[in-house]
Amino acid sequence: MGVYDNEGRPQDPAFEAYNIYLSIRAHFIGEGYDITKHALKASMPYAKYKAKQNIVVTFSKLVKKYKKQEVIDMIVANFASGDMFGGMPFDINAIEVYKEWQIRKNKRSYQFKEDLNTIIERMEKDNIEDATVDTSHPLILKLLLGKLITLETVVILDRELNFIDDYSDDLILKDTCKVVSKYKPFVEKNTKNLYLKHLDLINKIARTRNSSNTMLI
Repeated sequence: MGVYDNEGRPQDPAFEAYNIYLSIRAHFIGEGYDITKHALKASMPYAKYKAKQNIVVTFSKLVKKYKKQEVIDMIVANFASGDMFGGMPFDINAIEVYKEWQIRKNKRSYQFKEDLNTIIERMEKDNIEDATVDTSHPLILKLLLGKLITLETVVILDRELNFIDDYSDDLILKDTCKVVSKYKPFVEKNTKNLYLKHLDLINKIARTRNSSNTMLI
């Protein structure tokens, strides 16, 4: 007889991992699902899951190789990279995306400062007054699309400056803006001190943005 959780569902690590995958996919791809409200609560019926043999095999292999948090991080990293399948079936490319995500996470403070300097240098070169404001496409999102700065840096800046929503309806930028917004819950929440540490640079980057969003030194 199998072991069941408090809700009567079989305790199967691969089944749990697949439900985690469905939850994260719904968060990134769907319109009405917010993981901050629903958590990892997808509930695919176990019988339906078992009928998907390729899914069972894929997630069984995944949980044998990676711990639960690693599985979550791998799925998040791939959805955040723009992969509509979130890394499925977790091949070499998906693992490489995950490894690069880990590297960025481990050097968050260094990378943030480097990205700020990249933005400042481009602003000076192109004579741009504010990297978060433009009648068409702001510099900061152009640099993100060009992979010249990281998604995490944009998330950290948007938490304080609130510029992403200004461009969420733009035909070219809306998908990028959606990724930034959807990825936000997965970037560590204690980034305020990192933001404040580099406030002098940030005030140059967003010098014309509403004073209620930009803290002055």
